[in-house]
Amino acid sequence: MKLKLKILLSRKSLNKIILFPFFSSLLFSQISFVNELEARHGTSENEYDYSEIFFDSRLILQNTDFMIEGLLSIEQSSPPEIGLDEKGLRKFSLAYYTDYWSVELGDIYQTWGRGLILNQADYQNLDFDTGSRGFNFLWNKNNHSINFIYGDTSTSHSTTVLGNYNPRSPNYFINQSIYGLDYTRSLNDLNYGVSLLYIENENNSNEHLLTNLRFEKFYNKGEMYFSFAHKGSEINTQKNDRGNGFYFSNINFSDKWTFVTNYRRYRFDIQNPINKGNIVNNHARALDLQQSPTGYYQHNFKLLSRNSKQVNLNDEVGIELELARSFKNSNTLVINYIKSSSTTGWHFNENSVWQREPLTTTFGTSNSLFPTNDKDSYPYDEIFIELNGYDKSQNIFYSVGFDFFYDTFAVLNNSDTREVFEVNRAITIPLLLNISLNEIWNIEMQIEMQRAQKGFELKNENESSFSSIFNTKYQYNNYLSISANFKQKWTFSLSHERTNADESLIGEGSNIIDLSNSWDSFSIGYKFDSDDSLQVFYGSLRGGLDCTNGVCRYIQSFDDGLRIDYTSNFN
Repeated sequence: MKLKLKILLSRKSLNKIILFPFFSSLLFSQISFVNELEARHGTSENEYDYSEIFFDSRLILQNTDFMIEGLLSIEQSSPPEIGLDEKGLRKFSLAYYTDYWSVELGDIYQTWGRGLILNQADYQNLDFDTGSRGFNFLWNKNNHSINFIYGDTSTSHSTTVLGNYNPRSPNYFINQSIYGLDYTRSLNDLNYGVSLLYIENENNSNEHLLTNLRFEKFYNKGEMYFSFAHKGSEINTQKNDRGNGFYFSNINFSDKWTFVTNYRRYRFDIQNPINKGNIVNNHARALDLQQSPTGYYQHNFKLLSRNSKQVNLNDEVGIELELARSFKNSNTLVINYIKSSSTTGWHFNENSVWQREPLTTTFGTSNSLFPTNDKDSYPYDEIFIELNGYDKSQNIFYSVGFDFFYDTFAVLNNSDTREVFEVNRAITIPLLLNISLNEIWNIEMQIEMQRAQKGFELKNENESSFSSIFNTKYQYNNYLSISANFKQKWTFSLSHERTNADESLIGEGSNIIDLSNSWDSFSIGYKFDSDDSLQVFYGSLRGGLDCTNGVCRYIQSFDDGLRIDYTSNFN
């Protein structure tokens, strides 16, 4: 009895020693709530209908020794604008942070090696989510950092390889378990790290092991970074060790000049033109968890953004050069040049089988290390020049640019007697003006003019020709938008887009001769206060490529419809 009583007393004493200070610290902690409600509804003539409600609630409890953060995300979508129906809890997480270590439970998002080995992100507008539901532990002390992650991921795609294709709803699903360990050493002007990531597919017996080595150096007038990743795969119990990627970046700057150089070479899964886009059967391809640190220029203009290109981690070599010069009155000139291609060229032999072109090591004839202009290697070139800044009064902001790009995005035939390549080229001139008339009114106008060519370059024997997919040689696209803001409360917007050749009309019927089309819209927005806003839209939006941070997806058009968006933040 005395022993039991002593044990009981010792437990009570231990509880006082551990729990009392903990709960006492909670009482003297700062507690904050962040809640956000977003409701979106849309209906259109082409049945692009959706109804979405999102509610995010975040609790933050903080004092001098630690911080606790909790998140709940609830979604009611039937149907969503893009993706599958969701009803109920969408995400949750609970995290505990101290000066030296942290623990996270629930939905985890991490980025290692600038994304080349691990880049977990959630882009709801693209139905792209690579987060993992599991556990994450971080220890950081004396410039040493160790990070461990474990969880399950579920990603989805819309692909024409499978049946029931719908650009709004996925038809291919991937479930994986990940185990990862990352170490980083930070010094005054030097960072280096190594990562190890093991992925196990739950859909099949495929396994992947990724390793990464990275190095970052800072100096007075810039910084340098490189990252190398290796990927070993076991496909159906057979080892398939063939994937690697290298990325290098260098930034140099002075008082007025900035020069950026980026180089990438990715060879994670090289496939011939037939199998290149088959994400279902190419089990050794780069994972959705991986994203290139940088690749192609992310345009803010409407027409230019539709011509955005996504980095091909499976087979691509590319360079990016950017030069920026600052002038007086906050004026800046930016010149950006990008060139890329696949690391392999393809030839259609006499047996109608795709073969790799012979790879040489002679400088200038091999595209294994440098991009090439050979069309059998999917070359891409873009130059973008932009001048932006303010006038002397600082009341007018302007941005004017020039863009030219050329893209070979399909190799259809490349034999000794016949060549067929699908190409896309365009010249675009964008202009943006933002004028502050006074303290009450602000006007913004955006104009874009584009001349494009889309079609097939053919070569039979010694005769070359170009066959457009339209009934005209050039496609002319024009975009105009005008918006006015009144007292930072009301926003009125008008937009008009027109083309003389709309590819979405091709194949709808032999009676369609004039493929011209236009899209007009009007929207009005009202900001009740700093936390609540309402926007009503009526009209049409042209479909096309939509990209966020290098992740791209085709979005279908919205024809003659109504959209209502309401957002509220209440704390």
